[in-house]
Amino acid sequence: MTIPDFEGLEQLSLPTGQENALAGTDDVRVGIDPTAAVAVVQLSRPAKRNALTQAMINRLVTVLDQLDQNEAVRAVVLMGTRKGAFCAGVDISELTKLTPSEAHERRFLSDLNGAFERFSKPIIAAVEGLALGGGFEVALSCDVIFATEDSTFGLPEVSIGTIPGAGGTQRLVRALGKYKAMELILSRQLISGEELAQRGLVNRAFKANEDVVLEAKKLAGRMATYSRPVVRMAKQAVLAAENNHLDAGMAVEKQLYYMTFSLDDFKAGTNAFLNKQQPDFKHH
Repeated sequence: MTIPDFEGLEQLSLPTGQENALAGTDDVRVGIDPTAAVAVVQLSRPAKRNALTQAMINRLVTVLDQLDQNEAVRAVVLMGTRKGAFCAGVDISELTKLTPSEAHERRFLSDLNGAFERFSKPIIAAVEGLALGGGFEVALSCDVIFATEDSTFGLPEVSIGTIPGAGGTQRLVRALGKYKAMELILSRQLISGEELAQRGLVNRAFKANEDVVLEAKKLAGRMATYSRPVVRMAKQAVLAAENNHLDAGMAVEKQLYYMTFSLDDFKAGTNAFLNKQQPDFKHH
């Protein structure tokens, strides 16, 4: 099936010896726009509303690791099925086969969390339709969330006898506060992209006649024009606020700030500003 969002995009090339690393499923697709330095990653299992299988998780982890190392990519858009679903969660038929010991042994979902946590480039979730359970958690793992107003978010795991397991409880508390997170999770409440935008969790909510993926690509393209190491440091500094108290976070920010002074891109940016020119960042 041809997806317009992938027309003109290049395939992700792998280092020699890793050509089979992405083999085994077409349920995660990736294309690169080298001119914009933007990659588009699509969860593409529409018959199952893009529910995540272990094969999809493995492929997504590999894709993120490869894109992080790819110098031709400086920002990423993560999307689901156009006008369908972003991701309806983890495939329940696979989940029911896991025992506690197997989940511990495989560190189930930890690899997915780790892939997002170590991803150093901006990643924007473009959400249309459902983002439930693990799908909501994947969106929460991204740096920016764009969504349609009528998209539907939720963590309904309690209704099938389990709890969110890919960071949902922790990230939702940080984003919405304990009381709203508790209500959403314990009552299986669903919430629209429009309401989440009003609450500040979704960055922007788009109307039905607007193209959320196109807007996400535009934002990714703007981010990709800035210095790669500076963007990486800015992302590190923001994320430090999640995991540290204020003094520790301020110390991390200051250290990263001072580090930018040694970059060629710092000199290029400041000189361009003083000369009223556009900077020509070399990404080092």
